[in-house]
Amino acid sequence: MLKHYVEYLFQGVLTSETSVSEIAERDVINLSKIPDNCVGLRFFDRSATIVDGETLLGDKKNISGWFLRGEKMTLEQVKAAYGSDSKYETLIWNMENNHWHTVVRTRFGRFLIMESNDKII
Repeated sequence: MLKHYVEYLFQGVLTSETSVSEIAERDVINLSKIPDNCVGLRFFDRSATIVDGETLLGDKKNISGWFLRGEKMTLEQVKAAYGSDSKYETLIWNMENNHWHTVVRTRFGRFLIMESNDKII
């Protein structure tokens, strides 16, 4: 049997944290169910097999990109907005040297790397 899950992304103090819930179907359009402090979500599936009354779950598969809440920004946009502020030197350096083409500025003022299969919601 295939089970569906949603993984919510929250920005913690030092690192991002996640919370996973089983769902009936993938539904990114129903944004009313997304917690207010959530900065993104993604979907994945797992195979579930019952053996001797115990449910065994397989690894994550069919993993979607992240659906992120925030403003998509290119390196040029980050430089224009924050280039004169030394607090953003590390972000700009990382974008240049790690070839991060875009980031997302969350409503909490933090930045997340945006991959090619991620989307803004």
